Amino acid sequence: MLGKKYPEREIITKVFRSLTSKWLSKANAIVEGVHYQSGTLTFDQLRDNLITYEMTILDQKGENKKKSLALKASSQEEESDENDDGEEDKDFALLM
Repeated sequence: MLGKKYPEREIITKVFRSLTSKWLSKANAIVEGVHYQSGTLTFDQLRDNLITYEMTILDQKGENKKKSLALKASSQEEESDENDDGEEDKDFALLM
């Protein structure tokens, strides 16, 4: 941003403010963690932590919400007449 360097803690705070409510539990866990409390949490560590959470937890929740489409199947046996078989054989022979 035009040559201005932001402190690591300020960047992390801005990231936390930008997270939506589905990230609330993970954000709380990070804030209560030792690295955040001691001030040793870096932006790269935060990013990696959030990416891991997204790939494991959020993707699993998303898969559960997907609806599947199931169609009912039915089977019917057709009654065949001798005349019908002859016509089918003729049609097949003409096709060949």
